[in-house]
Amino acid sequence: MIEKENMFEDLRSDAVGRAINALRGRTKWDAKKYEMRDRLFDELKHQKYIKTAGTRAQLCMSGGIGFSYLYLVPKKKKGRFKEFSGKIIRLVYYASAKNYLEIRFGVVEESQMGRGFSTLGDGDPRSYFNEVYGEAGYLLAPESREREVIHG
Repeated sequence: MIEKENMFEDLRSDAVGRAINALRGRTKWDAKKYEMRDRLFDELKHQKYIKTAGTRAQLCMSGGIGFSYLYLVPKKKKGRFKEFSGKIIRLVYYASAKNYLEIRFGVVEESQMGRGFSTLGDGDPRSYFNEVYGEAGYLLAPESREREVIHG
Protein backbone atom coordinates (compact mmCIF):
# COMPACT_ATOMS: atom_id res chain seq x y z
CA MET A 1 0.00 0.00 0.00
CA ILE A 2 1.16 3.53 -0.81
CA GLU A 3 1.02 6.04 2.05
CA LYS A 4 -0.21 9.58 1.32
CA GLU A 5 2.60 11.11 3.38
CA ASN A 6 5.18 9.47 1.08
CA MET A 7 3.62 10.58 -2.20
CA PHE A 8 4.99 13.59 -4.06
CA GLU A 9 4.30 15.59 -7.18
CA ASP A 10 6.38 14.43 -10.15
CA LEU A 11 8.06 17.50 -11.67
CA ARG A 12 8.61 15.55 -14.91
CA SER A 13 11.71 17.47 -15.99
CA ASP A 14 14.01 14.54 -16.83
CA ALA A 15 13.89 12.41 -20.02
CA VAL A 16 11.07 10.16 -18.79
CA GLY A 17 9.17 13.13 -17.41
CA ARG A 18 9.39 15.03 -20.70
CA ALA A 19 8.10 11.94 -22.54
CA ILE A 20 5.20 11.76 -20.06
CA ASN A 21 4.38 15.44 -20.55
CA ALA A 22 4.39 15.08 -24.33
CA LEU A 23 1.99 12.14 -24.15
CA ARG A 24 -0.27 13.61 -21.47
CA GLY A 25 -0.41 16.97 -23.26
CA ARG A 26 -2.22 15.49 -26.23
CA THR A 27 -5.90 14.76 -25.61
CA LYS A 28 -7.01 12.72 -28.61
CA TRP A 29 -5.66 9.21 -29.31
CA ASP A 30 -4.44 9.69 -32.85
CA ALA A 31 -1.34 8.46 -34.71
CA LYS A 32 0.79 11.19 -33.10
CA LYS A 33 -0.28 10.23 -29.58
CA TYR A 34 0.43 6.54 -30.25
CA GLU A 35 3.88 7.57 -31.45
CA MET A 36 4.41 9.54 -28.22
CA ARG A 37 3.28 6.53 -26.19
CA ASP A 38 5.83 4.35 -27.99
CA ARG A 39 8.54 6.94 -27.25
CA LEU A 40 7.59 6.92 -23.57
CA PHE A 41 7.69 3.11 -23.49
CA ASP A 42 11.11 3.15 -25.19
CA GLU A 43 12.42 5.68 -22.66
CA LEU A 44 11.11 3.60 -19.74
CA LYS A 45 12.89 0.57 -21.17
CA HIS A 46 16.08 2.57 -21.80
CA GLN A 47 16.04 3.85 -18.20
CA LYS A 48 15.49 0.24 -16.98
CA TYR A 49 12.16 0.88 -15.26
CA ILE A 50 10.80 -2.23 -13.57
CA LYS A 51 7.44 -3.83 -14.31
CA THR A 52 4.92 -4.57 -11.58
CA ALA A 53 1.16 -4.88 -11.30
CA GLY A 54 -1.52 -4.46 -8.70
CA THR A 55 -4.95 -3.00 -8.26
CA ARG A 56 -5.68 0.67 -8.74
CA ALA A 57 -6.40 0.91 -5.03
CA GLN A 58 -3.09 -0.71 -4.02
CA LEU A 59 -1.09 1.59 -6.29
CA CYS A 60 -3.26 4.68 -5.66
CA MET A 61 -3.51 5.31 -9.36
CA SER A 62 -5.81 5.68 -12.30
CA GLY A 63 -5.86 8.29 -15.01
CA GLY A 64 -4.48 6.53 -18.04
CA ILE A 65 -1.19 5.77 -19.72
CA GLY A 66 1.64 8.00 -18.61
CA PHE A 67 0.09 9.18 -15.37
CA SER A 68 2.83 9.40 -12.72
CA TYR A 69 3.75 10.41 -9.21
CA LEU A 70 6.78 9.99 -6.96
CA TYR A 71 6.98 7.76 -3.93
CA LEU A 72 9.57 8.07 -1.17
CA VAL A 73 9.91 4.42 -0.14
CA PRO A 74 9.91 4.17 3.67
CA LYS A 75 13.02 2.72 5.35
CA LYS A 76 11.07 -0.25 6.74
CA LYS A 77 9.00 -1.00 3.64
CA LYS A 78 7.99 -4.59 2.92
CA GLY A 79 6.78 -6.05 -0.34
CA ARG A 80 7.50 -5.10 -3.94
CA PHE A 81 9.36 -1.85 -3.13
CA LYS A 82 11.46 -3.22 -0.23
CA GLU A 83 14.77 -3.13 -2.13
CA PHE A 84 14.24 0.59 -2.81
CA SER A 85 13.94 1.61 0.86
CA GLY A 86 14.93 5.22 1.39
CA LYS A 87 14.89 6.02 -2.35
CA ILE A 88 12.54 8.10 -4.45
CA ILE A 89 10.82 6.17 -7.21
CA ARG A 90 8.54 7.30 -10.02
CA LEU A 91 5.48 5.17 -10.65
CA VAL A 92 4.16 5.39 -14.21
CA TYR A 93 0.80 4.03 -15.37
CA TYR A 94 1.62 1.64 -18.21
CA ALA A 95 -1.44 -0.46 -19.01
CA SER A 96 -4.56 -1.86 -17.42
CA ALA A 97 -7.15 -4.57 -17.64
CA LYS A 98 -10.42 -5.06 -15.83
CA ASN A 99 -9.01 -6.03 -12.43
CA TYR A 100 -5.40 -4.88 -12.42
CA LEU A 101 -3.08 -2.05 -13.31
CA GLU A 102 0.39 -2.47 -14.78
CA ILE A 103 3.00 0.14 -13.95
CA ARG A 104 6.69 0.74 -14.50
CA PHE A 105 8.79 2.23 -11.73
CA GLY A 106 12.34 3.43 -11.38
CA VAL A 107 14.57 5.42 -9.07
CA VAL A 108 14.69 9.17 -9.78
CA GLU A 109 16.82 12.02 -8.51
CA GLU A 110 15.58 14.20 -5.68
CA SER A 111 15.38 17.11 -8.13
CA GLN A 112 12.26 15.48 -9.62
CA MET A 113 10.36 15.68 -6.32
CA GLY A 114 7.71 18.35 -6.03
CA ARG A 115 5.26 19.16 -3.27
CA GLY A 116 4.20 16.41 -0.91
CA PHE A 117 0.63 15.28 -0.59
CA SER A 118 0.85 15.51 3.21
CA THR A 119 0.96 19.32 2.83
CA LEU A 120 -2.71 19.11 1.89
CA GLY A 121 -3.65 18.29 5.46
CA ASP A 122 -7.11 16.83 5.19
CA GLY A 123 -7.39 17.90 1.55
CA ASP A 124 -8.26 15.46 -1.18
CA PRO A 125 -5.16 14.51 -3.24
CA ARG A 126 -7.34 13.94 -6.31
CA SER A 127 -8.11 17.65 -6.54
CA TYR A 128 -4.41 18.32 -5.97
CA PHE A 129 -3.52 16.30 -9.07
CA ASN A 130 -6.13 18.20 -11.04
CA GLU A 131 -4.55 21.48 -9.88
CA VAL A 132 -0.95 20.42 -10.57
CA TYR A 133 -1.36 18.53 -13.84
CA GLY A 134 -4.83 19.47 -15.00
CA GLU A 135 -5.61 15.76 -14.89
CA ALA A 136 -7.45 13.51 -12.48
CA GLY A 137 -5.56 10.35 -11.74
CA TYR A 138 -5.13 9.58 -8.09
CA LEU A 139 -7.44 7.35 -6.07
CA LEU A 140 -7.76 8.41 -2.47
CA ALA A 141 -7.45 6.09 0.50
CA PRO A 142 -6.57 2.65 -0.84
CA GLU A 143 -7.88 1.10 2.34
CA SER A 144 -11.36 2.42 1.50
CA ARG A 145 -11.23 0.75 -1.94
CA GLU A 146 -12.77 3.93 -3.36
CA ARG A 147 -13.02 3.81 -7.16
CA GLU A 148 -14.40 7.22 -8.12
CA VAL A 149 -12.09 9.80 -9.66
CA ILE A 150 -12.99 13.46 -9.27
CA HIS A 151 -12.56 15.58 -12.39
CA GLY A 152 -12.18 19.11 -11.05
